Amino acid sequence: MFAIAGERATFRAPVMPPSESVPTPQQLFRWLDSGAITREEFRKAMAVHTGELIEEMEEAHANPLVAKFNELLNRREAWKWARKHGEALIREVLCALMDEERFIPAKWLWNAAHPHVPLHCFFRTRAAPLMRFLEMHVQPQAVTLIIEHGGSDSLAPVREQFFLRRNRRTQLFVERRLLL
Repeated sequence: MFAIAGERATFRAPVMPPSESVPTPQQLFRWLDSGAITREEFRKAMAVHTGELIEEMEEAHANPLVAKFNELLNRREAWKWARKHGEALIREVLCALMDEERFIPAKWLWNAAHPHVPLHCFFRTRAAPLMRFLEMHVQPQAVTLIIEHGGSDSLAPVREQFFLRRNRRTQLFVERRLLL
């Protein structure tokens, strides 16, 4: 998918590959800003992510009752965690997870820092693939978080524990993670 030629990454997009093989939008933005990829390569890679979003919107349009039920559950989940820990901290945690390269749900979290995007958009409590918080313990300089993510009709979701810590600029980052 990506080939390093010298110090420049080049992207060759086949016909709509699965998005697991395409870097997250956050990585693509960083590569574009640093000049590692061209605008055209960026557009082709983002087209894969856009295609997934459009496919999900078509599914929601085809079955609006299920989509509305899922949205209500996601709103409830986001409200529960925001009420307990504050929306700012939840967004900060989501942004730290967004930067984790091997974290598959990171592709949905790329705009978690934007307050105009509702918080419930980042949770997926019922629809596969899942992305929900199970436990969260907050200390002044650290956050411990257990997340359930992924899964499908044939695969069970994965539970992971993330240990986040604040750096010198007071930003959270993933220090380590464990499969549970």
